[in-house]
Amino acid sequence: RFDFDSLRFGIQPIQLDFRGFLFQDQQFGLRFFGTRDNNFWQYNIAWFRRLEKDANSGLNDLAKQWRDDDIFFANVYRQDWPVLGFVSQAIVAHNRNRENDKFVFNSNEFLERPASFGTERLRSYDVTYLGLNGDGHFGRLNLTTSLYHVTGTEDVNQLDPFGESADINAWFAAAEASIDFSWMRWRFHA
Repeated sequence: RFDFDSLRFGIQPIQLDFRGFLFQDQQFGLRFFGTRDNNFWQYNIAWFRRLEKDANSGLNDLAKQWRDDDIFFANVYRQDWPVLGFVSQAIVAHNRNRENDKFVFNSNEFLERPASFGTERLRSYDVTYLGLNGDGHFGRLNLTTSLYHVTGTEDVNQLDPFGESADINAWFAAAEASIDFSWMRWRFHA
């Protein structure tokens, strides 16, 4: 029956929601986190600077220059809400990318940035994600849900032949329900 506050600095694993839809990686960052009200509330406030990845292994490559790509986020978890056995989460995350100064090729000489898609122009963007997530059970019904709204701007639209700026506005929703019968688990996805 205690609460804590903690500060972690360095390369660390981070997963922003229950299924890792938004972000799941091991990156360099500063994270302040803890609990309140006998662990009924949990929170994270963090900044992460993305590191380059090795093209073949997918591991962080510390020998390369760090990316100009920052992720800021704050989230809060509420245990046993709205029912006992269900965890609810609210999150705000912001991705600030300023990698618009040079083309980046990986060790296999493939273009990594900008994405080999559309006009392949250098760009920067600011994107904010607002999300609600849940994971747990309602009686025998297991349920995991996610709902996100994303908004932002990018200075060059990859699909526009003239490279005009673009507004970003989108929604994402996912749900998985399951129920156990003896040794079987029936799952439904949407």
